[in-house]
Amino acid sequence: MRKIWLTILAVWLGMGSAAAQFGGREGDVVLYIFNAKGIPDLNVVAPNRINTAVGFETRNPFDGPWIPFGPDFPAELFVLLHHEPGDSFRFIRQLEDIVIQHNVWLGPAKVLVAEGLDRLLIPGKDPVDLTAGLFAPFPEGVDFGPELPLFEAHSFLWTPSDFAPLIVPAEPSYTSPVVPPGLTGSEYVLELGQFLGILPWTGVRGVYPGAGWAEGIDIKFIEEDADLGSTARLLRLRAGRRTPPFRIAANTHIAVLSGSVVIGPTDGSPVELERFHYAFVPPDFSITLANPRRFQFAALEDGNPGSAEALR
Repeated sequence: MRKIWLTILAVWLGMGSAAAQFGGREGDVVLYIFNAKGIPDLNVVAPNRINTAVGFETRNPFDGPWIPFGPDFPAELFVLLHHEPGDSFRFIRQLEDIVIQHNVWLGPAKVLVAEGLDRLLIPGKDPVDLTAGLFAPFPEGVDFGPELPLFEAHSFLWTPSDFAPLIVPAEPSYTSPVVPPGLTGSEYVLELGQFLGILPWTGVRGVYPGAGWAEGIDIKFIEEDADLGSTARLLRLRAGRRTPPFRIAANTHIAVLSGSVVIGPTDGSPVELERFHYAFVPPDFSITLANPRRFQFAALEDGNPGSAEALR
């Protein structure tokens, strides 16, 4: 199993960044959508629907404030993007060239690596380099690490836990009782994880037939955790595509992984979000999403039809 996983990783690292990491291409918008505390279905609504739910917010996580993990983890900081009981969404920053020591997770978490290169130092084994596009569930009590970020890394982390820090130091020889025999905690987390670039896309109009979804809007299912009541997906919009107005009956966290997206409440002004920007959408709050790039068809000099190019 480990050899197969490492082979997939080697192929992954050798592929082009957009296709390999998230399954997009030039001109696409790829969004990370994480739902908690509700039903994650995308429900189309009337274009002029008035929102009564409150709490819609957009943020640039790099505006901070950055919160240290603690004195035992000087390489790790986070920005708290949203927090309420049972639903905490954070943007994680791992500083390069500083070892992150072996640790134990005090609560469950879902981590999506969005950028950077992190070397996982598994004791007695060859190191494993982790790059953007890895989604990893961390069970409560699992041990992990040490790690060495080779380039500054950024991740999105969700947890139902209400406390911070979420990790504490562990002795180098410690293996958690939640880890199956024969594996280290790091290997166990990697076996639970998956690479987003190799998961298939599904057209949203096929998932919700007759609801008004156009071609060129696709969804990628990552994980549904019935125990924690969470769902993780990607949404892709080709250049020029726009969703119908829709609502989700759950807390919705939206993070831009590639491209930029225009998000607009059905009764408010739209906002353009750039790469890594974040939006919190409260339950039943209706929005639209649009890719502001457009296609232009250019003729080739020899007279043959040109290929479509995505332009601003």
